Amino acid sequence: MAPTMKEVAARADVSTKTVSRVVNRHPSISDAVRERVQSAIDELGWTPNAHARSLRTGRSGLIGLSLVDLKAPTTARLAQELVIEAERQGLRVSIEPSRGQAERIMQTFASRGALFDAVVHIGPLPRDCQPPAFDPGRPIIGLCTASSLEDPVVLDSIDSDDAGAAQALTRHLQRVHHQDVVLLGREAELPDPFFGQLIDFYPDAPVLRPEARPGTRSTHIADRAAGRELAALTLEQHPWARALVCADDELAIGALSLLRERALDVPLQVALTGYGNIDDGRFSTPSLTTVDLDLPEIARRAIELISRRTGGDSSAPQRSVVPTTLIRAESTLGATHTEHRGTR
Repeated sequence: MAPTMKEVAARADVSTKTVSRVVNRHPSISDAVRERVQSAIDELGWTPNAHARSLRTGRSGLIGLSLVDLKAPTTARLAQELVIEAERQGLRVSIEPSRGQAERIMQTFASRGALFDAVVHIGPLPRDCQPPAFDPGRPIIGLCTASSLEDPVVLDSIDSDDAGAAQALTRHLQRVHHQDVVLLGREAELPDPFFGQLIDFYPDAPVLRPEARPGTRSTHIADRAAGRELAALTLEQHPWARALVCADDELAIGALSLLRERALDVPLQVALTGYGNIDDGRFSTPSLTTVDLDLPEIARRAIELISRRTGGDSSAPQRSVVPTTLIRAESTLGATHTEHRGTR
């Protein structure tokens, strides 16, 4: 039998009214009580009744999740973290893939109020996609939208610290004496702040990007096939290269397969780095030096911000930056070194 709010209240030694206030993010609840109630919720596996909440608040309890690229591992993991965090708060998530098409994204944005209480958009916004005017009661939260810190804040956004990630990676490569760098990036239509920072740090390094493939609609190619192609092109055009610095783990893993096929030692002959910390990079041979984006924290902040907005927070649009962690591994350190995390 499913646990009830009354059982949660008893476990936390509070009233059911207090449990309700915690679930609905009421500002009068102390941090200590909030933590105690949340612990009871987690221990019992209780989920708030979304239908009852809808009748009480006039809201659907449904979040629209707009995805530019559903196949990208990092996007899929972030979507999963959002679903988990939303369910903890008694909310539901509807997946709305856009494949980067501005009109589909705008249709999802326009569904706020009628269908969704809020929309979370993952990935860069196409250049021809302008978000609607800021409406805190019907929020749009952009995650990893590739917005620059110098850009005006026109919607709530939560991004990873790409500038810090690029700086930490550059310092690491310098420290382990991997120079003669070639940068491998995505197809260039959508903004990519991490890769842009790398270009700034390596202004003289060649930049290779995949060509658009006939019959494809994607403008953000960063898959393993592209990584193999770019690694082969590097060996042909820049045989002096001693480090391939990739905009994405998928590119890096594809490049690694090509380097192993050509019997090149990684990292003794060519070092390799990625971005995203996907599972395959941890279990590749050698394991991949990469950047962890702390996706659970990005998801937590997004759902918390939605709760505040739908609870009446009408402050100006907010930009939140989540620290990243450099994962130093065998593709730059060699097989005799164990993987360890860098400082944030």
